[in-house]
Amino acid sequence: MVALSLAAPGVAAAGSPRPSHLQVVAHPDDDMLFMSPDVPLAIRAGARVTTVFLTAGESDVQPQAEYAASRQAGARAAFAAMAGVADEWTRSVLELPGHRLVEWYRLRQRPSVGLVFLGLPDDNNPRSRHALSRLWHEPGHRERTITAAGSIVPPTSHDRASVIECLIRLRETFAPTLIRAQDPRPDPRYQQQWGSAHDHPDHVAAARFTETALRATGLPLLNYRDYNVADAPPNLPERVVADKRAVFARYAEHDSQVSLGEPYDAWIASMRLRRPPGTRWASADGHVQVRRNELVLSRSGVESVVDTPGFVPRDGSASFAGPGTIVAQERDSGAVWLKEGPRSWRPLGLPPPRNPGVDLGPPSAVPVRDGVVVALRDAGGGVSVRTAGGWCRLGGNDVGDEVSAVVGSGGAVHVLAASRSGMLHWRLTAAGCGQQVTSGERPVGAIATTSGYATYRDVRGDLVVLAEAAGWTRVRTIDARAISDPAIAPGPVLAARNADGLLVIYEPEGETTLGPIESQPALSPDGDQAAALTGDGLVRTFRVP
Repeated sequence: MVALSLAAPGVAAAGSPRPSHLQVVAHPDDDMLFMSPDVPLAIRAGARVTTVFLTAGESDVQPQAEYAASRQAGARAAFAAMAGVADEWTRSVLELPGHRLVEWYRLRQRPSVGLVFLGLPDDNNPRSRHALSRLWHEPGHRERTITAAGSIVPPTSHDRASVIECLIRLRETFAPTLIRAQDPRPDPRYQQQWGSAHDHPDHVAAARFTETALRATGLPLLNYRDYNVADAPPNLPERVVADKRAVFARYAEHDSQVSLGEPYDAWIASMRLRRPPGTRWASADGHVQVRRNELVLSRSGVESVVDTPGFVPRDGSASFAGPGTIVAQERDSGAVWLKEGPRSWRPLGLPPPRNPGVDLGPPSAVPVRDGVVVALRDAGGGVSVRTAGGWCRLGGNDVGDEVSAVVGSGGAVHVLAASRSGMLHWRLTAAGCGQQVTSGERPVGAIATTSGYATYRDVRGDLVVLAEAAGWTRVRTIDARAISDPAIAPGPVLAARNADGLLVIYEPEGETTLGPIESQPALSPDGDQAAALTGDGLVRTFRVP
């Protein structure tokens, strides 16, 4: 049921509760497939949640107006299910730059939940092939919107600048504290059937429009992998998958072109960030992060910008390699830079192979007697390390984003990584770069390490603890139902985000729940503090009892 009202831009922002989350996606099912459970958890936590759908999603289905309307109805039904209220909405008209009018729906029983439909043509519309991609790549190109059946707004036209201007206005209207978007640069190792885009072209274009329009605000921008989550192990616990499937079923009742079977079941079973934050960005008295292309160091609650002459740092790449030692990557190339105490930044370069378009994973670095050892996923999908002698490729393929290095009890460096075939483990040697160690462990995400221990999340959401004293084999399994990869500190102390979106600390004597968070947490080196992004867009520090 939909009731009609009128609203002017800015009215929503004036009374916006905080936190406020804004999703920008290409199609009316993208957020529930690729950003869930994050979106329903934000709704459940009481945040203001608004999704902007850039295209009508009409594809080549006829009649287009009716199919576009059915997809809108599916989105409304799904969001009502996420909120646990009746599928009854108030429909308003928002005026965007250029006197363009769009529809804005708000749940009547939860008006903080809203949906905005821009109605640009879908990539597969036979009359406007590749519309969103062309708008992104061709500044002079124009596209006319698709009017859904029953719409109260007339069609309008857009070019590249107007799409960006409208997204900026929507950000001003809804005043988000956190923004979610799709993957602007999908990994070219996957989804070859999509050609050079390596994903649905609308997903990529939507992410790039969002990045361009909103990144300059300095607000946290979380990018989510899309179709290629099917090219990695499922990583959500059964309870979460069941809830996600039930919501998608409400959407599917209205969309004749989707199902709950293949390939949708693979997407429903996972949620992965494009660049996970890792676990080594917290120190004993603060944390380090990249914000607005600057490296920001927070120490004892006081923030300062760390100059990075010679490079622009990449989001999510900064971490500590030891007290006072920071490692980060250059934004575009992924080249590694190292800063040891008061010394100037030192470029460590790139490992071979150097495949264009393939992102390097974030660096993991540990101090050793003759300097620092850096390990990362290389452009070939395997693992490379940099020691005092330069770069060396350990091997492997199909490795996930984050690689972890740890110094063992005898001083040797161990490097652990997750791939679809299971855990990969090398022990670095003085002469031969690295010797691979056999392992039967099967992580579904990044492996975190600390002195004497490693941990990962398995397909059930359980946290598995490995001990060096046991030959890096399993010594404990924790029933955590985690939806983030874990962090670990000596003890061992573990931290993860559970199925309710809460930060939980796991110690040998028990567990403690500390509060809602939005992403993977980090632990300080001694485990007495945890840090994580929260719904208000701030990185907060939690004291571990």
